[in-house]
This record gives sequence, C-alpha cells and structure tokens, in this order.
Amino acid sequence: MPKELETLVSNVAPKFSIGILDHLTLKIIRSLESLTEQFPNGTALTLGNFDGIHLGHQTLLSKIVEQSKKLKIPSVVVTYFPNPSVVLGKRPNFKYLTSEKTKEALIASFNIDYMLVLEFTESLSKMSAENFLEDIIIKKLNAKYIVIGYNHFFGAERRGDIQLLENNAGKFGYTVELKDAVVNGDQKISSSLIRKHLESGEVNLANDLLGRHFYIQSKVIEGDRRGRTIGFPTANLEIPNDVILPSIGVYAAFTMVGGENYKSMVNVGINPTFDGNKLHIESNLFDFDQNIYGKEIQIKFVQKIRDEVKFENLDSLKKQLAIDKEKSLNLLNAL
Repeated sequence: MPKELETLVSNVAPKFSIGILDHLTLKIIRSLESLTEQFPNGTALTLGNFDGIHLGHQTLLSKIVEQSKKLKIPSVVVTYFPNPSVVLGKRPNFKYLTSEKTKEALIASFNIDYMLVLEFTESLSKMSAENFLEDIIIKKLNAKYIVIGYNHFFGAERRGDIQLLENNAGKFGYTVELKDAVVNGDQKISSSLIRKHLESGEVNLANDLLGRHFYIQSKVIEGDRRGRTIGFPTANLEIPNDVILPSIGVYAAFTMVGGENYKSMVNVGINPTFDGNKLHIESNLFDFDQNIYGKEIQIKFVQKIRDEVKFENLDSLKKQLAIDKEKSLNLLNAL
C-alpha cells in the first residue's frame, strides 16, 4: 500500500474488528415513516451511496463522528437502497461492492449513531433538492453540521450540491463542508475504480483503496467434495446474487470462521479440469479441520496468484495446488 494511503488508513479506519454488527450501537432506520427521533439538539450528517465504504467514504464517516463529539449531537448517515443507477435504468445489472448487511456492519464499525436508509424510488428521484433539504435533512434530521463528498448530489436533476447547501446554511442554521476526493497517485478513489480493479483480479489494488481487505460473507454449502479426495478440502460458498466477485482465478486469502482468521487459498471459477460450467467460490483453509456446513464465513481476498486453467490430469492439478499453497503462505506470512 502506498505510504500516503497507509497514513490515511491509520487516521480514519476503525481500530477494532469489522463485521460484527450485533455488538455495536448503530441504529438503522429503514424509512422516513419509522423515523420517530426528534433530534432536538441537531445532528452531524453526511449523505451518499457508500458502496464499498472505501477510504473516501471513511473520511466522511470519521468527520461526522468527530463533529458529533465536538457538538455533543448524534451522527447520522443518510444512504439509499437500491442504488439510484438501478432504479433509473442506467445500470440494470449493477453489482454492489458490499451487501447491505456488510455495509451496515462497516458503517457501524465507525461508531455512527444512526443510519437512515431511504428507499430510492422514481418518486424520490423527482423530489426537488430544495424539498429534500428542507423536508428530510432539516425537518426530519435537524442537521446542524453537514459534510458531503465531492461527487455526491441529491434531489431531482442532481441539483443538491455544495452550492445549494451553502446558500441555505444561514436560513436553516447549519454549517456545511465539502470533502475533496481522496487520491492515490493521480487517481481519485471511487467505487467505480475499485470495481474495475476487482473485475481485473487486482484485489491488492482494490484493497489499497478500500483501506481493508475486500471480502465476501456468505454461507458454506455442500460442494462436490472433490477437494478432500486430492488433499485440498474446500469450503464452498453460496454465491451472493447482487455483490461483485473478483475475476476468475486463484487467490491468497484469509478466511474468517467464528471470528478467527485462517490462512487460505481461494478459487473463483468453474473447475474446468472437471468440465465444470457453474461458478464456484471455494476456500481451502490451511491447518483447519472443522465441519462448517451452514455457517457464515468471510473470505478476505489478499492477492491473485494465477488464472484458472484446465489441467490434463489430477496429478498435474495436485502439483499446481501445492505450488499455489506455498505462494499463498509466502504472501500471507509476509503481512
């Protein structure tokens, strides 16, 4: 990871384990109708899609936590589901960087007080920016401090921008701040850039921009049980429908089971040696011998080792898997 990003991660990333929502204090409000809090003293607020909770998002989350402590008011994240591009027909096959459950857990890990999830509909897309500001941000959430990212807009025709917020700050009695893009070299960190890295198998580059390992959390299901017959038993994951996967290939990874990380190698692919035609995610956990069928696990991708290829026979496959394991251990032991 570039040194400037290491510094940013140390400043904004949570200092405790990510992904365990039950033990954190985030209150999730799933509609305006279920919003009963009055917030008499106001809130510190940010808005966005927050897909991936990358380093740019993390600066916004850290800022509202900082301001909420300073002003002694709750911190609030306003986000949307489904993604606006899906509802508006711009990207009907859109895949998220994080599931909603994972996004909630990541936001909770920053000690945010409230998360308001607005159902994004055509009706909401037609609400004017002025009405969105007055009816939701002010009347419902009583914002006293607002911070937005450089590329977030709200309201019809994306007219809700920093200019509109600044123009109305005196009228509604809040302060507003714009956060510039977080950059890696000459590239702005964005969910789109991270998605491109994952689609190319460059999970190490995606991880740099996320400030953490890209991970998939899902349930272990029955597989073909071939792995154990050749000395490399695997945990097969149920594939999430709406979450992006890294490109087909073999990866060094950590697999978290019951809160503990195990060094692993993971195959994302179709098992061409066995004439497979269905996509699988399989993790071979090193030094592990437990029955975990039906359990939820996390696969944290570290680096791609190689592409998936078809081998002539099982002996060739076993030899390659031994090489893959050694490469994976060398990578993982160096972290």
